[in-house]
Amino acid sequence: MKRGISLLCCSLALFGSLTLSPSGKTFAASGPTLSFDLSAQGKTIHNTFSDINAWDYEIDWTTKAAGQPSNTFATQYPFVKNVQFMTATGGCYVGFPGCSTNRDLFADPSDRTKVTDYDFSRLISALHHVVDQGLKPHIKTGNIPMKLSDNPTVGVMEANLKPPGDYNQYYNYIKALAQALVVEFGLAEVKTWTWGVFTEYENPEWFDDGVSSASTQTAFFKIYDYTVAALEDAIGASNLTVGAHSMSVTEGLWDELAFIDHAAGVGPDGVNYKTGLRGTKIDFLSASFYDLTPGVKMPGGKSLVDTIETLRKRAVADGLANLKYGIDEGRINSGPDAKPLYSRIVASSFQSSSDAKQFKTMLDWDIDWFSAWGLSTEGIWGGVPAVSTHIANLGYRMVGDKRVEGEFSGATVDSSNEVNGIGGYNEAAKTVHLMVYNHNNDMNRTTGETPAVTINNIVPVSGNTVTVKKWIVDDSHGNFWPAWWSDKANRGIPDSAYSWSKYTMEVPRSLKNAADQNYWYSREAAYKTLATLTPVTTTETIVGNRLTLAPELDHHGVVFYEIMNAMSAGTTITDELNDWSGVLSHTAGLILDKTNASALGDQSRATRQSNGDTPQFIVYRLDNATRFRLTGLFATDQEPVIRNFKFDVSPDGANWTEHGGWSYSDSPVNDGYWTKRVYTMTRLPDHTNYVKIAFPTGGTLSYSPQIGQAQISDVPWNSAPIIDELDDWSKVSSHSSGLMFDTAHGAALGDSSRVMRTQTGLTPEHLIYRSEATDLQLTALYATDNEPGIRNFKFYTAPDGVTWTEQQGWDYADSLINDGAWTKRVYTLGKLPAGTQFIKAEFPTGGSLVYSPQLSQIKLNTASMVNFAKGATASASNADTAGGYAAEKVNDGAATTDWSGWATDGTSLPQWVQLDFGASRTFSRVELYTTSGYAIKDYRIQYWDGSNWIDCLPAITGNTFDQRTHTFPMVTGSKLRVLGTSGPDIQPEYIRVNEIEVYSE
Repeated sequence: MKRGISLLCCSLALFGSLTLSPSGKTFAASGPTLSFDLSAQGKTIHNTFSDINAWDYEIDWTTKAAGQPSNTFATQYPFVKNVQFMTATGGCYVGFPGCSTNRDLFADPSDRTKVTDYDFSRLISALHHVVDQGLKPHIKTGNIPMKLSDNPTVGVMEANLKPPGDYNQYYNYIKALAQALVVEFGLAEVKTWTWGVFTEYENPEWFDDGVSSASTQTAFFKIYDYTVAALEDAIGASNLTVGAHSMSVTEGLWDELAFIDHAAGVGPDGVNYKTGLRGTKIDFLSASFYDLTPGVKMPGGKSLVDTIETLRKRAVADGLANLKYGIDEGRINSGPDAKPLYSRIVASSFQSSSDAKQFKTMLDWDIDWFSAWGLSTEGIWGGVPAVSTHIANLGYRMVGDKRVEGEFSGATVDSSNEVNGIGGYNEAAKTVHLMVYNHNNDMNRTTGETPAVTINNIVPVSGNTVTVKKWIVDDSHGNFWPAWWSDKANRGIPDSAYSWSKYTMEVPRSLKNAADQNYWYSREAAYKTLATLTPVTTTETIVGNRLTLAPELDHHGVVFYEIMNAMSAGTTITDELNDWSGVLSHTAGLILDKTNASALGDQSRATRQSNGDTPQFIVYRLDNATRFRLTGLFATDQEPVIRNFKFDVSPDGANWTEHGGWSYSDSPVNDGYWTKRVYTMTRLPDHTNYVKIAFPTGGTLSYSPQIGQAQISDVPWNSAPIIDELDDWSKVSSHSSGLMFDTAHGAALGDSSRVMRTQTGLTPEHLIYRSEATDLQLTALYATDNEPGIRNFKFYTAPDGVTWTEQQGWDYADSLINDGAWTKRVYTLGKLPAGTQFIKAEFPTGGSLVYSPQLSQIKLNTASMVNFAKGATASASNADTAGGYAAEKVNDGAATTDWSGWATDGTSLPQWVQLDFGASRTFSRVELYTTSGYAIKDYRIQYWDGSNWIDCLPAITGNTFDQRTHTFPMVTGSKLRVLGTSGPDIQPEYIRVNEIEVYSE
C-alpha cells in the first residue's frame, strides 16, 4: 500500500504545483457491516437480566436493606425482578465447626432434641425487604439444617453436605416455612414467588452423602420430592413454581440428566419417593455457567449454549415441553491473576461487550435468565455501577420489542474481534432499539471497529427524519475502571493488598487495608461521575427507506441506539418452526424435530415422518407477498446429492403455479456433515397471496431434508434508488475480497473516498448491488498520466444473483481532473433488462497501477426516482450565447463536466439560472454539474415558495468540486435556481452550470 501511494504522489506532483504528502492512514480496510431489516420482526425480546443472587441473604438483605428507598431497584436496576436467596433454609449455624453464618431456621439450631422449634423470622425479615422493593423472591431451599441430619458435615461452601436423617421431619420443616410465609405475606403474594431445590445439586462440594454417587443421587431425588410435596401442601400445586439448579457446565458427582428423568417420571427412577406416583412437579431447570478467566473456558467445560441445551434436550425427550431454562449463577470465576472475582465479573469494558454478546446468545437460544452476583462496587446498595449493569439497563429498554434480526458481513480490522448486535422494534412506541458490540476474548486487545450499521425498510412515522439517541459503554464512557486502574498504580497498591482478584468490581470489599479503602472512598464521587451514562441525541434523515449509522466501537465497546418516530415500510414474517402457529396449513406427514439443536444451529425444524412418494408440503399466506426465503438443511454426508424443495405460488390458495425464479447459497453445518441451503425468491409474481413449499419425495432418509426457517414479505425487493458514494460498504450487497477504500488525496481527486484494487492481478474484482434499477451511472477515476490507455469496467445484470448477463450498451463522458493528471469517466447504462434484481460492476484486470482505476460513485436509478429537472422550463439572468451556451442545456440530460451547458456573459455577479417546474414539487436533493476546472466557488441553491426565494441549505463557499451533491430537509416550491456569487479563481467573474438534477430522495 505504501508503494501505491508513492506512485500516486509522483503522479500528482508531475502536473502543477500541488504537492501532496501521504496521509497517516492512507488506505482504510473495508469494515464490517451490520444490516437490520425492520420489516422482519420475530419473537418478543424477554428480560434475560431479571435475576440477582444472594449468597447469604444476611449480607445485603437485612441491615443494609433496612431504610433503603422503596424505589431503589425501580430507578437504578429496573431490570431486576427476582432475588435468589441461595441456601436460604439451612445448612449451617454459628457455633458449628466450620460455620460462620446462620442458615438453620430454628430457635436453637444446636438442640437436636427439639426439631420443631422453628424460627423463620430472619428469613421473613429479609424477604420483606425484597418485596418492599417491588421484587419477587426466589427461595433456594437447602441445605439440610444440621440437627435434621444424622451426621452433618460442613463442606467448602459452608453448607451441610448430608441428607436428612428423617425425610418426614424435613417435609414438616419446609411445609411449616411455606405456611408461615403465606400467613405473613398472603397467598396472593407467595404464589408469585419461585422455589428452587438446592444449588448445583450434583456438585459434591454442595451435596454428598459420603457413601456413593448413586446413593447421593437417590438422596437428592428424595429431598426434591419431599420438598415439592411440602410446598404443594402448604401453597397449592397450582400456586407453585418450582425447579432445580444443576452445575452442568462441568461434570458432577452424578449425571444431572438422571434427575430430569426422575422428575418426568421416566425410567426405573421415575417414581416419586413421597407420593409413590410417577414424576414430580417441575417448572424450570437452571444451571451454572462459568468461564475460568476472562475469555477462557473452564477446562472440560461446556459453552453457554451447550450447558442449557444439554438440559433442554433431555427434558424435551422426556416429554417436558414447556419448561423455562436459566443460569442461576456464573460469568467469570477468576481474574487474569487467577484469584477469584467477588461477583464473578470484571469491571473493565471487557465485561460490557461480553455481556452484550451473552444477551444476544440468550435471545438466540431462548435462555430465560442469567442471574447476576452484583450490580455495583458495593454489591447492591450504593457504590459505583458496573459496566455490566449499564448493559443490563440498556438491554432492558428492548424488553417487549419484536426482535429484528441482524446480518453481519465484511471483515473486522482485527480478525479476532467479533462485531455483532441485536435489534428490536416497539410498535406502540414507534421506536427501534439496536445494541451493537465489539467483543474480543482477549481482555488486552485494543483494536476498535467502525462498522456500518444499516436499517432497511425504515420510514418515519411523520416527516422525513427520526430522532436517534446513542449511549456508549467503553473505556471512555460510563466506566470508572480506567481511572481506578491508574489511581491504584499511582498509589502503589500491590497485588498482595487484595483479598480477592485485583480485577474485582467490588473494589472496597476486595481491599484489605483500611487506608486503601479510605482512599477509594475519597475518590468514589469522581468514579460515579465517570460511570454515568449520558446519551447523545441527533436527528437523521431517512433516504430510500434506509438509515445507516456509523458507530465508533472501541475495543470491547458497546453502542446502544434508540431511534424514535420510526416504523416499518412493510411486513416480513419469520417462522422459526418452533411450532405450527406460523403456517397456514401443512400435511399430516410432517413433524417438528427438536433433537440435535446445538449441532444444527436450530432448535426446531420441520421434517418428514417417512421417505415415501406422497408429497408433503407447508403453506404460508401473506397478501401481496413480494419475496420469500427458506432455509433448508440437508444431511449431505448420507445423501450427497441435494434434492431441492419445490415452490408454488397462488393468488387464491386453489390455483397454483410453480415459481422457479429462486436462487440459493450453501454453507456447511455440523462440521460439514450437513449443508444449509438458503433459497431466495427474488421476486414473486404480482398478486401472490399464498406460497407452498413441497418437500422432495423419496430418498433414503426421512429426516433429510428439513426446514429450519421460512420468511415471507410484502416489502418490495430493493426497489429504492441507490446513490453510493463508496464511503463504506453499507450499500453494497457483496464485493470481492481484493478491494479496499482509498481515502487519501480527496481534495485533489474531488472525492474523499474511493474503491480500488489491492493488486494488479488477473482475477476480476467486483461489487454487487441488489436493486430493481432501470438505469445505472458509474463514475471511475483513472491515473492517465501513468496509464494513458483506459481499460473499461464491465457491467452485468441478473434476475437471481446467479445467472449473469453482460450489458454492453453503455456510454461515457470524460473530463480531466487534478490538473489533467487523472481522467474522470462517467459511464451511463440505461434501459436495464426487465426483471433485473442484481447488478455487478467489474474492475478491469491487469495494468501497472494498483491504485488505478478507482470507483468514485455508483447511482442505481429506479422508476421511482424522478428527476424533476427533466421537463422543467429553464431560464437565466443572461447567457453567453455567442459561445454556444444556453439556459435550456442545464436540464437536457447531459450530466457531464465538459464544455457545455450554460455560462454567463461577463455581466457583474450575482447571476442565476433557474428551473420552472410548472407546479409545486417537493424535493431534498440537488445534483449540480459544472465545467471541469471551472467550478463555481460561491453560490446559493434556492427554491421559490410562491412569494420569495428561500435557501435550500446554507450558502456554499470555497467550492472546488465540478460535480457536487446537495442534500437538505424536504422543501416544496415551484421553481429552483442556482445563484452564483463568485466563479472559479481562474475566472471569478463567470459562472458555469452544465446540468441540474432535482430529486425527492
